[in-house]
Amino acid sequence: MTPATATDATPGQEFPERMRWAAKGVSAHDLNAELDRLHRATGGPGRVLALARTLNLIVVPSPDRREKEVERALDGLGHHTPSRTLVLRMHRTARVDAALVMECQMPAGAGRVGLCHDRVVLSMDAARLEHSASFLAPLLLTDLPTVVWLPEAGSDIPDPRLLERTQYVLVDSGSGGHEDLARLADLAAETRVHDMAWGRLVYWRAAVAAAFEPAQSRALLPDITEVELRYEVEGLQAALLLAGWFAARADWRPGAVESQDGAARVVAASADGGEVAITLTAADCQGGCGGVDHVVFRAGSDEIEVGRSGATSSLRNMFAEAIQPEPSFARGYAPAVTAAAAMLNGAE
Repeated sequence: MTPATATDATPGQEFPERMRWAAKGVSAHDLNAELDRLHRATGGPGRVLALARTLNLIVVPSPDRREKEVERALDGLGHHTPSRTLVLRMHRTARVDAALVMECQMPAGAGRVGLCHDRVVLSMDAARLEHSASFLAPLLLTDLPTVVWLPEAGSDIPDPRLLERTQYVLVDSGSGGHEDLARLADLAAETRVHDMAWGRLVYWRAAVAAAFEPAQSRALLPDITEVELRYEVEGLQAALLLAGWFAARADWRPGAVESQDGAARVVAASADGGEVAITLTAADCQGGCGGVDHVVFRAGSDEIEVGRSGATSSLRNMFAEAIQPEPSFARGYAPAVTAAAAMLNGAE
């Protein structure tokens, strides 16, 4: 990409500039030296630049079909979360190849400060990926949180020691299969997980909690015997995650999910030994419903319904929200995904 020049910018506005470097058979020392050189090279007479990084982001290898999507997400980091980004890729050659990009928002007006952040794409063979934590250690910026991003829910973490340096893992379980929920449940037991599918359910969690806030509704909780949950056609993962949250909050022990009359059905044991039938049915959900369309709780002749009037997840940049180092994003996730995994694997 040809670097922008000052003539590309509207007076008083910032414009992007990128500087690149690539080499084969590199070491971490080589990379640190080149990153320092690139940063110094972006400055010059009349241009004041500062490095702006809010976290270290490690991206594990992703399938080829996801690379463009990953690139688009990383291209937007400078607008909301500038970072030291380390992208891992696998190749067959027994060496480490690197491509560096220093991206800056250059000041178009006198006296303004431009902000820069960097991305390092590292291609290495499987043996080196298995020891990638040691290679990446000198490249991580101290005093900043470190995040590992799994571009697919089923993506492998090539070196488990990466988790020792990680404050949280970024993932989207909505992009994976049902078997990935069990894996994410195990991961959530070790470290904080920011699941974008969980973020899309924030409306539903808040709406259900609000529905049971009145004392009269809360009194019905021990008597609930049925839950009906409608989800969008591709949203069974989200439905299971929300049902898992219901079970975890109500202290229900879910059994195995079964297919019945075109719907998924789970029977959970309540704390007093009763049974709660949870039915999950596909529906035509349009307009960003977070994967869920409607929820009904039944206790005898009483019903509590929650609709999707405020579910607008399609209007949100969930990647930008989930990548932020806010522990509250993952609140309640571990018990919810554990219960969801139990539905798929049978009661534990």
